Order: sequence, then structure tokens, then C-alpha cells
Amino acid sequence: MAASSGSVLPKGSKQLVSCERVPRTGQDWKVTLDAQVHRKALELQQRKAAELKREREAGQKLERRVAVDVLASDWFTPDKHTAHTRAYLLEALLPTLLPGLEKLLTEAGNRQLLEEGATGGQAGAEQEFNPINYLAQHLMRNHPKICPLDPSHPYTRGLRQVLQQLKEEQVDLEDNRLVQMKLRVRETREQQVRAERVRSQVGERRKEALRAQFTEWSLEPDQTLQLRLVQNALRAFLEISSADLSPERTGVQYDRELDSAEDSQQTLKQEHFEEYVFSFIASLSTDDFERFLLHLSLCAQDHRREQHRELWRQTFSQLFQDCDSAKTGFLDRRRVLATLEGFYDGCDKSVRVTLHNPQSWPVRDPGKLDSTVFWNNPSEEKEEETAGETREPSPSIAASTETEPANGEEGVGELGVPAGEEGRPPEERTPSGIEIEETDSDESEEGGLNLTTLGLEPDPESLGPHRGVSAFNRRALDLPQFLQLLDTFLGEAAPKYAVQSLVGYLRVGYRETEQERLKRLEKTRKEAVLAQRRLALDALFEKCDNEGSGLLERGEVERALSRYKEGAEGGAINRAWECLGPPRPSLSRGDFHVLLQAVISELPPEGGQEGGFDRLLQFLAESAERSLAERSRGTKRRKWLHQIHRAALTGGSSLEPVYRAVFQTLHRDAEAHGNNKLISASIALLEGSDRLRYTACTAEDAPYVLNKELTRDMEKGVSFTAMDDGKPVHVPRVRLHGNVQFWNTLRPDEERKGSFVAVPLRDPCGRAIGVLGVDTLREPQERNIFLRHEIEFYQGVGNTFSLAFQHVLSLKNILCIVDSATSWLYSRAPSVRSVTTYLMEPAGETGSDYTLRKMMVLDSQTGRSRLLSSPASLRRRDHLFRDYLFKCCDSSETLSRVAYGEQRVVVPLRDPGGRALGVVDLSCGQQGALRPHEHRDLQGMVRMVQAACCQLLWETSGLARPSRLLEAEGAGGEERVALLFLRFMLEDLRGCVRRLDHQSFAELKSYKDPPPVVHQVLRAVLLMLHPHWEETPEIDRWSQCRLKVNSDLVRKVLHFDPTAHSVQVEREELAACLAGIPRGEVWQHGSLPAEHLYNWVSVCLSLLEQAEKLRQSREPAPSNSDTLQKDPPHPKQQQETESHQL
Repeated sequence: MAASSGSVLPKGSKQLVSCERVPRTGQDWKVTLDAQVHRKALELQQRKAAELKREREAGQKLERRVAVDVLASDWFTPDKHTAHTRAYLLEALLPTLLPGLEKLLTEAGNRQLLEEGATGGQAGAEQEFNPINYLAQHLMRNHPKICPLDPSHPYTRGLRQVLQQLKEEQVDLEDNRLVQMKLRVRETREQQVRAERVRSQVGERRKEALRAQFTEWSLEPDQTLQLRLVQNALRAFLEISSADLSPERTGVQYDRELDSAEDSQQTLKQEHFEEYVFSFIASLSTDDFERFLLHLSLCAQDHRREQHRELWRQTFSQLFQDCDSAKTGFLDRRRVLATLEGFYDGCDKSVRVTLHNPQSWPVRDPGKLDSTVFWNNPSEEKEEETAGETREPSPSIAASTETEPANGEEGVGELGVPAGEEGRPPEERTPSGIEIEETDSDESEEGGLNLTTLGLEPDPESLGPHRGVSAFNRRALDLPQFLQLLDTFLGEAAPKYAVQSLVGYLRVGYRETEQERLKRLEKTRKEAVLAQRRLALDALFEKCDNEGSGLLERGEVERALSRYKEGAEGGAINRAWECLGPPRPSLSRGDFHVLLQAVISELPPEGGQEGGFDRLLQFLAESAERSLAERSRGTKRRKWLHQIHRAALTGGSSLEPVYRAVFQTLHRDAEAHGNNKLISASIALLEGSDRLRYTACTAEDAPYVLNKELTRDMEKGVSFTAMDDGKPVHVPRVRLHGNVQFWNTLRPDEERKGSFVAVPLRDPCGRAIGVLGVDTLREPQERNIFLRHEIEFYQGVGNTFSLAFQHVLSLKNILCIVDSATSWLYSRAPSVRSVTTYLMEPAGETGSDYTLRKMMVLDSQTGRSRLLSSPASLRRRDHLFRDYLFKCCDSSETLSRVAYGEQRVVVPLRDPGGRALGVVDLSCGQQGALRPHEHRDLQGMVRMVQAACCQLLWETSGLARPSRLLEAEGAGGEERVALLFLRFMLEDLRGCVRRLDHQSFAELKSYKDPPPVVHQVLRAVLLMLHPHWEETPEIDRWSQCRLKVNSDLVRKVLHFDPTAHSVQVEREELAACLAGIPRGEVWQHGSLPAEHLYNWVSVCLSLLEQAEKLRQSREPAPSNSDTLQKDPPHPKQQQETESHQL
């Protein structure tokens, strides 16, 4: 009977499956055969094991029964020279030879051949017995390979013991390579076993520590921990451990890659947490593991605090809804601050020490406060605190807000406006005349600037990092800003009952009258209408500008408007044209907005302005109707232009992605809409006023074009003609034109066929910055001229590149300002341990979220910031423990937070519209508390950085003309940017000195024997103004020194320019004099004139050093200025001359 497929044979069966049995499937016979072979192998193994066991037992019985022959020990001698020979004989020959000799002698004795009296009659017997043959036969019959040795022989057993002893004790290990190798292998194996044992013990101890650390986290109700928290803690440890390393060193490395794509919704139990974390840190050193445990504990503390804050935010969100009775999404900032002041004044002292004073920074933004607040002295500060303690809380918050100055606006003049400049227009004032104040919500929405303040808005759906980011407003608070304000006010240690009391106090104290509510509703409605109009006008402009050139022909717009109502409104339309000023051949997006708004205002209000606006837009949209092919072409081109715009936003302040995006766009358009012709492209940037340098080009032309210079004095200069005229120049036949520069001199004249287009590049102010060139010299076909729609698109590419270039340049200048500011702060606030600068970049295709790119860190060794060559990007979901950075960007508000056990202050870098461009993260160490004078210096730095950034962005966007205050600023460009922060600081201190009255200086002159600090400060001031007074009684004696304190000294201080060439100051002597004046002692002394003069001398010395560095660096620019990919000490570069081969 055939066995079924997969059947198992009975145990002990020896019968094989018959060959006649055919398996049901093609694989069943293999299974059966494998089972039989496996069974037989097991049986053989069992039999062999049983035989070995029996032999071992027999040997043990034999050892107990038969004694070892002691004669074998004669072979064991201490002679090392023959040890190898004896070992070989004992192992290979004697165990077989000696039993043979023994049998030979026995046989000879049996034949009586060994007796001494044997006669010759036995000669025949001797001839029959040959001992040599007998021994040879025995050796052949008992060869070890054929016949195993008899283990029962006493002499053989003795030889084995001697051989073993000889090998162990008498063999020279140095000469025995085999034994030496075996010994090393054994030692290595033992070391591995010991290391594995130690590793196992260390691993168990580490797992035990991780199990204990698991309980420090705030767990879920089911006693589990979210996986995303563990991943973020692991990622944060890598960042922290590598933060203080030099670029050539490597930080901590995990045992496996940390994958951010793992399930973030998953939770871990204690045993899973232990195994998961241990898989990353098993091979860390002991010190690194101790730091890792401390890091996990700090992350657990931060997580617990964040959970408490989240509970507070839920309560505060409901409070915001209750206070926002008009449901506009905004609250009055001044009213909220006044309410917080009343709560702060009414709190007990034990609670007040846990809160931040709402009258000071960071609760109140420093931009609009009086300059003297930042250079205040301790005595005045103590008086303010005492007055705050004795002042009774206001009984009626609504009444107090009526007399409350608007965030310090009443009675406070503009920031350091020099005498005689109060009546000048803002754009003509010095930077101190420009108020450091972001625009209101209506102003920022209508006329403010977006992320880059440069108009980089190809379409309303691409707002970059500003989507979801609140704009700072001095008069209003939205929900994220309200939550952040209360979080900053409460601090880290506010008790729970204080939070509950604050909620109740705000709910009762914040009241709006019906008139205020209606006014806020009306304002919100107007803002919504204006926003809708802007979106509608943008959509209409893009529909009219189908090729994306960024300009509309004036004639086309005039013809379209003249047909409105069949010309019945011609007079109103003509009056609207007058709002644009002198006639221009083309209209920009802004001109188009102004024109249509003027037309609406001039038209009669038939059905209201809204109805007239809708009818006018509908008529113009119908007039600009395009064919399906044109609309499809325009959609593709806008998408490509958006890619150039996005490359500027996500390039990390580098032009290389922008160059690449420009050339890719040109090639795609030539393939899709240019009959698939071959083109070459190049970008030349203007250096000075009469030289163009080609900084980027397509790969084929790189050997001939890259880094070449084109000057005006050359005979061929179509590019300069395009820049001067401000419009593209098209050369249909370059060989016949005679005014085109051919860089490839190897190309024959008959092959110089094709067309060339030179498109001017201009900044927002209308100034020429370069030329975009496109040609078809590589196209073999004759039909290689450019059509009108192609030239218009190239004009749009040039316009988009110009905006992208200005954006990248602005980011570099902002980083340069922050570098100057952090260097100044580093010399005055030692408690500030580290400073890191982040810039915002859009994330995702729609730009609905943003990332933070780590651009610059402060080098604690040199005190200068280092621009990172490969800046990393931080995503919110991957850096939960750095969420305070994203909250600062969301609200555009300064915040103070404890993170990783260190006190941190995060300051937003805002554009003039109030939206955050990036953040500066300052770490104050584990102690956390800045000394009073360091806190004041930090406030002053924040205020001046904001002022310098706003001034820079205003100038870059064309909203303000550059002003010159210092002689070194005359060079402009990167040199002026490097001085901008210190220049603002100097101007602010001039205003502080100007506001000092005679009574303040009388205090200095009244000293007969002044404190050393006062004398040293005045001595440094006089050395700065009169260097030739060094080591003279004019400054060494106080009796002579105090006579110099008069109105003439104030006048010289107010007009002194430390960057002027005429200033000859010994910087080393002045630096030594200033180094002998501790900053803290000046602050503790409490003299306001001494404080202002000390700060003035310090800033002047910094300007002297910076001006000297700039003079030394004034050298001709190298031909290859590829400096963006390096780590310069600070990113100063006004004109991008980076060369790229793309």
C-alpha cells in the first residue's frame, strides 16, 4: 500500500519507500527522503555517542585496574634542546615501536635465543627467525592508521602522560609557533568571553537605569509613553552633543539610524521603552551614557512643564473667546497690558516674584520704550520697584486704560531723532528718526511687507513661512499672541492658584464698551473687504499678464478702460491716471492696484462702491480673456516662476538653487513653447557702475563665459544698452549686429547664427543690478528667433530672479547684523553661553507650514558667529522639545523658557510688517538668571537689531532711501551693513546723552574724590576725544578732568564720528583703559551720566575696530568668489559674485 504524501514512518522502521510509489505532488518524495536521511543521521549520531561513552567508561575502569609504567618517565628530562625531538618520538613512533620491541623480545625468549649458553646447533633456528623482519611485520600490521593502539598497555599510557607533561612544561613557547598561536587564540577567546560578560552586566545596569528613568515621564492613562517623545529626545541628544564640537570632529553616534518615519502615534510600555532606547545607546561610553540619562531627565521635566502649559492654554483660549465679545479674533493689547499691571500690583510679594513685570521686557516689547529705560541705573530701578509695591491696584481697569499711555507712546519722542530733523520726512531721516515700530494690522495687511518684504508673491497661494504666522501689532493681540503673552507673564514657577486668580481677574477686568465693540467690528469688516479686493486685483493682474512678465502695457490697459461703459466714464478714468504721476510705458502690480482703486473712487457710487468694483473687475476680466492654449501656457509658466521663488525661500541664503531653478525654467520653456530649440543662458551681475561679471551660466558655455568681465569701454555692449533703457533688447541675427560680444573665440564666423535677448535685472528701487542673457547659437535650425511671448516670459524670469536675489541678499545682511549684535553682547554679558540664529523657510508644496534652518552659531572661543556651511532644517514634529522656537515664530513675540535645563531667551527677527523672519536663541546656562546690567544690555541689543533690520529691509524694498551717519558708511554695500547695528547703537546713545540735563552732570563735577569707576569712565571719554592727552594731567588728575565736563564735551560726544579718517586714536591704549572698568561696577554705581558715557565709549571703540577691519579688507574682488559654501566668520556680502557652473 503506497504511503500517503507527508506521512511519517513508524519509529525504528528501516524500510525505505518503494520506488514504485508515485507521490501525489512533485515535492512529496523530497520531503519523504529528507525525513529518512534525517532519521538515519540521528541514529548514527546516537550510536557514535554510545560507543564513545562506552570507551570512556572502559578507559576509566582500566585506569583503576592497571598501573602506569613508571619507566616512561625517563623520556621526561629538562633538556630543552631535544624537547621537540622527544615530543615527536613520543607522539608518532614510540607508542607503536616499543610494544613491537617488547613482542620481539618475548618471541626471542620463547625460542631460547637470548640465553648466554646457547650453542651453534641452534644456528638453523636463528636462520628461521629474523628479528628485523619480525619487527617490520609487527610495525606494518599495527600501523596507527590501520590498527589503533592498545590503550591498556601500561607503557603506552605512561608515554601519553609524559608527552602531555612535556608539551605543557618543557616546550619553549617562543620557538613553538603553533602553540603560540593556540595560546593567542585562547587568550582572545577568554577576553571575548570576559568582555561579553562585562558588556552583558553593563547592559543590564543600563536597562535597569532606563527602567527607572521611564517613571520620570508623564505617562498616558494606560502607563505608556508616546514614541514620538522618545524619538525627539534621542534626536535632541545628538544635536546637543555635537553643538560644541569643532567641524572636524564627530559627535555621538547611535548604534542604528534614527528613523523619523516610524509610527508617531505608537506608544511604548516600560519594557518596550527599555529595549527601544537600549538599541540606540548600547555602545555609548560611560560618560556619554551618564549625559544621556541626564538629558532624558531634563526632557521629561520639559514635557511635564509643557503639559501644565497646555492645560493653561486651554483655559486661556476660552478666556480669549470670552473677552472677544465682538468675535473679531483680536483683543486690545494696551488694555490687556494695563489689566496685567493691575493684577501684578495687587499680588502678594511671594507671588509677584514668580511673575514677570508687565511694564518691562519681555512682556512689553522694547521697540517703543524710552531709550533711557535700557541704560537705566539700579537706583532708579529700585525706586520703580518700591513704587510698584506701594502703589494700590487700580479700582477700575476700564478707567485706568483711558489714561494709560499707548504702550509708552505718550510723552516719548522718536528714537534718537537728531536736532533739526523732527520736521523732515521719514525717508530722509537718519535711522534714529525712524520709529522702531511695526505697522498696525490694517497697515501691515495693506502696505506692509511679507516674508522677505520684497514682493516675492507670484500668487496668493504661495505666502511662504508667513502662512499661519501672526504679525506683531502694538495695538492688538490675536489668540497665539495672547497665549504667549500670558505664558511669558506667568513664567516657569507661577503657582496654580495665581493662574486661576489671573483668569478671573482678566475676565472681570477686561471690558469693552459697545462703541468700542462696534468700532472693532467695522474695522474688521473693512480689512476683510480690502483683503478680498487685493486678492481679486491680483487674480486680474495675473490674468492680464498671461506670460508672467510682471508688467502690463499701458496702452493695453488704457484701451480696455476706455471701453468701460462705452467710454461714458472717460473723465473719471483720466483723473485716475493722474494718480500714477508721469506716464510710464508699463504698469507694475502695485501701479495696477493704485490705478483701479483710483478708478473706483472716481466713479459715481452706483449701487455702492462694492457693486461698482465688482462690475469693473468683471468687465476687465472679460476684456482679458485668453484662448485655451494661451491659458495653459500661462499656467505652466507661472508654475515655473514659482519654483524660482521657492528656491530663494528654501535655499538657505544661497544663490546656487536660484541659479539652477532659473536655467531649468528657461530650458523647459524652450522645449515646451519655443519649438524645442537649444538655448544657452547666462547671468551677469553689476560691479560698480561700469563692469558686468558673469557669475552663472549653462554648463556648455562655462569654459568661455564664467567669470568673464564686460565693461562699458568695450566696443560691444548690448547688455549695457538693456540696463540703461530698462527694457529687453532682442538681436535677431547676432552675426549681422556687430555689437554683440562673442566669448567663444573658437567658434567660426559662419556658425555664429542665432538670436540673443538681453533682459535687464533691477532691484525693487529700479536700480540696475545685472543682465540675463539668452541666445540660440547652439541651435542648428534656421528658425531660431525669439517670439514676443518668449521675450515677455524672459522678462518675468528676470524680474523673479531679481526679487530672489534681493531676498537672498537681505537674509545675508540680516545675518551680518545679528553677527555684529551678538559679538557686542558677548563682550558685555558673560552669562550668555550660546547664541543660535534660525531662519524660517516654507515646508511642503503649499507652504502651509514652515521649518527653521539653523544658519549661524556663536563661537565661544572667538566671540564671533560662524555661518554653517551645511545648515540643518528643524521640523516641528521632529523637535518637540524645541517647540518654543516655533511658538516664537507663530506669535512673533519674545519668550523666555527653560529647555534642557538651561534658561533660554528667544527673540524674533521681524520684518517691518511685524511678521517673524527667523529667531535668535540665546542660552543663559543652567543658572538661568542674567545679572541686571546683562539683562539691560540684552534688551538694548534686541531693540537695536530690530531697528537695523527694519531699516535694512525698508531700503532694500525701496520704501526708504539709505541714510549716512558715519563716514565709513559712504562706501555702502557690505561695509555699511557691517556697521549698521553699531551705528544704531551709537545714535541711540547720542540721544541719551542729549537728554541729560545740567543737574545730571553737576553730580559728576561735585565729586572732590570721585569713585575710581567715575574717573576711569571720564578718562576714557577724554582719551577718545583727545588722544594726545594720554599721560597728561588733563586726564590723570581729577581736578583737571572734571573741568572738562561742560556743554562743549556734550557737543563733541554728539558729533564724534569714530570711523572718520581724521580720528587718530590708539585703540590698544583705549581698550586697556576700558578693560579696567568692570561693567557691573559701572551699573552698581548708579550714575546715569557715567553709564551713558561708558556705553558711548564702548560702542565707539567697537566702531573703531570694525572700521579698521573694513579698511584692511578693501581689496579687489577675486575672480572666483565662491564663498557661500564656506564657513566665513560672518556672512558679509552686498553683491553676490558667486560663480556657479549649473
